[in-house]
Amino acid sequence: QAHLAWGAAKAADVTRPVAGVLSSNLLDVDRIEQASGGHGYRLERIGSPEGVGDQAMVFVDLEHPAADGVIRSAAERGVRVVAFGPHVDDLALLRARSLGAAEAVPRSRFFRDPGSFLPHYA
Repeated sequence: QAHLAWGAAKAADVTRPVAGVLSSNLLDVDRIEQASGGHGYRLERIGSPEGVGDQAMVFVDLEHPAADGVIRSAAERGVRVVAFGPHVDDLALLRARSLGAAEAVPRSRFFRDPGSFLPHYA
Protein backbone atom coordinates (compact mmCIF):
# COMPACT_ATOMS: atom_id res chain seq x y z
CA GLN A 1 0.00 0.00 0.00
CA ALA A 2 2.77 2.41 0.93
CA HIS A 3 4.57 1.82 -2.36
CA LEU A 4 1.38 2.38 -4.35
CA ALA A 5 0.66 5.60 -2.46
CA TRP A 6 4.24 6.79 -3.05
CA GLY A 7 4.01 5.95 -6.76
CA ALA A 8 0.69 7.73 -7.15
CA ALA A 9 2.03 10.84 -5.39
CA LYS A 10 5.16 10.80 -7.55
CA ALA A 11 3.12 10.47 -10.75
CA ALA A 12 0.84 13.33 -9.71
CA ASP A 13 3.86 15.54 -9.02
CA VAL A 14 5.47 14.77 -12.38
CA THR A 15 2.31 15.63 -14.32
CA ARG A 16 1.88 19.06 -12.70
CA PRO A 17 2.78 21.99 -14.94
CA VAL A 18 6.16 23.61 -14.33
CA ALA A 19 6.82 27.27 -13.63
CA GLY A 20 10.40 28.46 -13.92
CA VAL A 21 12.06 31.19 -11.90
CA LEU A 22 15.22 33.20 -12.48
CA SER A 23 16.28 34.96 -9.29
CA SER A 24 19.31 35.07 -7.01
CA ASN A 25 17.17 36.03 -4.02
CA LEU A 26 16.31 32.85 -2.11
CA LEU A 27 13.51 34.55 -0.17
CA ASP A 28 11.89 35.63 -3.43
CA VAL A 29 12.23 32.10 -4.82
CA ASP A 30 10.62 30.70 -1.67
CA ARG A 31 7.66 33.08 -1.90
CA ILE A 32 7.17 32.26 -5.58
CA GLU A 33 7.44 28.54 -4.84
CA GLN A 34 4.74 28.77 -2.16
CA ALA A 35 2.42 30.68 -4.51
CA SER A 36 3.13 28.31 -7.40
CA GLY A 37 2.48 25.22 -5.29
CA GLY A 38 -0.80 26.70 -4.11
CA HIS A 39 -1.89 26.99 -7.72
CA GLY A 40 -0.84 23.45 -8.69
CA TYR A 41 2.55 24.20 -10.26
CA ARG A 42 5.99 22.77 -9.59
CA LEU A 43 8.71 25.41 -9.51
CA GLU A 44 12.15 24.92 -10.99
CA ARG A 45 15.06 27.31 -10.95
CA ILE A 46 16.52 28.61 -14.19
CA GLY A 47 20.07 29.95 -14.25
CA SER A 48 20.54 30.91 -17.88
CA PRO A 49 18.70 31.22 -21.20
CA GLU A 50 19.57 27.58 -21.91
CA GLY A 51 17.50 26.60 -18.85
CA VAL A 52 14.27 27.64 -20.55
CA GLY A 53 12.51 24.57 -21.85
CA ASP A 54 9.01 23.24 -21.50
CA GLN A 55 7.90 25.41 -18.58
CA ALA A 56 4.31 26.63 -18.63
CA MET A 57 5.59 30.06 -17.65
CA VAL A 58 8.67 31.79 -16.27
CA PHE A 59 9.13 34.41 -13.54
CA VAL A 60 12.15 36.66 -14.05
CA ASP A 61 13.83 38.96 -11.53
CA LEU A 62 15.06 41.88 -13.64
CA GLU A 63 17.99 42.43 -11.29
CA HIS A 64 19.49 39.07 -12.28
CA PRO A 65 22.34 39.37 -14.83
CA ALA A 66 20.76 36.75 -17.14
CA ALA A 67 17.29 38.37 -17.12
CA ASP A 68 17.33 39.72 -20.68
CA GLY A 69 18.56 36.45 -22.17
CA VAL A 70 16.01 34.35 -20.27
CA ILE A 71 13.13 36.63 -21.27
CA ARG A 72 14.20 36.53 -24.92
CA SER A 73 14.67 32.74 -24.89
CA ALA A 74 11.32 32.10 -23.20
CA ALA A 75 9.46 34.48 -25.51
CA GLU A 76 10.99 32.81 -28.59
CA ARG A 77 9.68 29.46 -27.34
CA GLY A 78 6.21 30.87 -26.67
CA VAL A 79 6.58 30.60 -22.90
CA ARG A 80 4.68 33.26 -20.92
CA VAL A 81 7.06 35.52 -18.96
CA VAL A 82 6.25 37.62 -15.92
CA ALA A 83 9.13 39.94 -15.03
CA PHE A 84 9.49 41.94 -11.84
CA GLY A 85 11.95 44.62 -10.81
CA PRO A 86 12.44 47.83 -8.86
CA HIS A 87 9.65 50.37 -9.36
CA VAL A 88 12.23 53.09 -9.94
CA ASP A 89 13.74 51.25 -12.92
CA ASP A 90 11.19 52.09 -15.62
CA LEU A 91 13.74 51.28 -18.34
CA ALA A 92 14.18 47.69 -17.10
CA LEU A 93 10.41 47.18 -17.04
CA LEU A 94 10.09 48.61 -20.56
CA ARG A 95 13.05 46.56 -21.80
CA ALA A 96 11.46 43.37 -20.41
CA ARG A 97 8.25 44.06 -22.33
CA SER A 98 10.19 44.80 -25.51
CA LEU A 99 12.07 41.49 -25.15
CA GLY A 100 8.77 39.59 -24.96
CA ALA A 101 7.60 39.56 -21.33
CA ALA A 102 3.81 39.31 -21.12
CA GLU A 103 3.93 41.38 -17.95
CA ALA A 104 6.65 43.50 -16.36
CA VAL A 105 5.67 44.88 -12.97
CA PRO A 106 7.29 46.51 -9.95
CA ARG A 107 8.43 44.11 -7.22
CA SER A 108 5.98 45.56 -4.72
CA ARG A 109 3.02 44.82 -6.99
CA PHE A 110 4.30 41.36 -7.90
CA PHE A 111 4.89 40.24 -4.32
CA ARG A 112 1.51 41.44 -3.08
CA ASP A 113 0.16 38.25 -4.69
CA PRO A 114 2.58 36.33 -6.93
CA GLY A 115 0.00 33.59 -7.42
CA SER A 116 -2.33 36.00 -9.20
CA PHE A 117 0.01 35.88 -12.20
CA LEU A 118 -0.53 32.11 -12.56
CA PRO A 119 -3.53 30.49 -14.17
CA HIS A 120 -5.11 28.14 -11.60
CA TYR A 121 -4.30 24.46 -12.03
CA ALA A 122 -5.44 21.71 -9.70
